[in-house]
Amino acid sequence: MYAQQQKEFLEATAWLRPLTRWAAAFSFSASGVLPAWLRNLPLKLVKRILAGYQKKMATSSGCNSCD
Repeated sequence: MYAQQQKEFLEATAWLRPLTRWAAAFSFSASGVLPAWLRNLPLKLVKRILAGYQKKMATSSGCNSCD
């Protein structure tokens, strides 16, 4: 059952993978040029999007311990 949920999550967030790679590359390349809060902003955005998808998947599956 969990394998199916994991597969659905990966399929639902596949569009986000290139953005995640770019955000990580941006953070590394701007290390020393930009302040940390600005450098990590794209990564925090990706984190919030993934958390939203995970919460959505957990509530739609009826998982009470996933919150």
